[in-house]
Amino acid sequence: MFEAVKGSMVAAETILSCICKTNSLYAGVPAKKVRIVFGLSLNKKTCLFDTGVLELAIAFYPIIAGYGYGSFKLSFGFLLILDLCLFGRISLRNGQSFNKIYHYLAFIVLHNILWLFLMPSIPSYFLNSFIADVIYLVSIIIIVPHLDFEKLKNAIYIVSIVCIIGMFYHVILIMSGQSIQPIKLPFMPDMSSQTRLYSFLDRPTSFFWEPQSYASFMLVPLFFTLYEKKIIYAFGIALSMILSTSTTGIFMALFMIGFFMITQKQKMRYRVLELVAVAGMLYILLYSSFAEAGLEKLQNTDVEENNRTINGWLIAANMNVMDWIFGVPYANLQDAYEAGYITKELIIYADGEVFVSAFWICLCCQGLIGLFFFF
Repeated sequence: MFEAVKGSMVAAETILSCICKTNSLYAGVPAKKVRIVFGLSLNKKTCLFDTGVLELAIAFYPIIAGYGYGSFKLSFGFLLILDLCLFGRISLRNGQSFNKIYHYLAFIVLHNILWLFLMPSIPSYFLNSFIADVIYLVSIIIIVPHLDFEKLKNAIYIVSIVCIIGMFYHVILIMSGQSIQPIKLPFMPDMSSQTRLYSFLDRPTSFFWEPQSYASFMLVPLFFTLYEKKIIYAFGIALSMILSTSTTGIFMALFMIGFFMITQKQKMRYRVLELVAVAGMLYILLYSSFAEAGLEKLQNTDVEENNRTINGWLIAANMNVMDWIFGVPYANLQDAYEAGYITKELIIYADGEVFVSAFWICLCCQGLIGLFFFF
């Protein structure tokens, strides 16, 4: 399940990055010309609730992706439904905008078909992952041209407000001594009792399955609010990321706020208010027992002994020339390690899972060729 959620987050971030790159590349272009790029209307000024069903669906996707109907997981099933709804409206006029996606898709298909003949065995999850990767990439090509940037941004704001309310609700429950569970979306199917939705937690997650997932999603509205200089909203989002106790959330919230304050020219009264707000967030971080777990985890992180940072280096150091070009000939790095193909001693925790960040997964599983097409 967690691999599916991670894959869905990558797909959602890729869709958002495509749209944001378009916005930056074509800033200042007349509205009529901008509309032909991915079909996005970038120059319209809209109110918060000026959004669309498709934009709301994409904004909720990182949360919806964790649900499923039996073996039909919404991480790819939801995108597949959107693809089928929009398939008849595909326009080829912006096809060149997706050249890099086409190249990466072609590589994925050829690489994985070749791996079907080279791998010692073909596990079912490799085929499932193969199909999911194709759906993610095809979904970008089909869905992105139908998205309106301003409406999508408003949709992300709406979802972020809902998530922040859920975060403060969890904070209140924990401060009152209660254990919490991730908040279940209405009309969504019940999840297996073995999933984290039914495990009681002592860290707030809002509608997500872990604090880090919440913090990763909130980076998008935090960037938008800082870019548009909506300072009050930005500090509210940053505070919620700190309250999540996620080390990613704490570090990125403080980094983005600090970078904004250093690089932006503002009137003195605004800088004073920002310093007061930062002091308040630091006080909560340093002196609140609630945020103690996240701060302690951040302080105790040893880069040289952390599986998130060192395993990728260790696996890469064990790869031969062909592995560096095409990737290791296994379904994933977990299989390669358990089969003894990776001889380096990795940092493995009690659950026995080989954890490697997305960059190293791409490099080690798809080689330098795959990494080139990915970027």
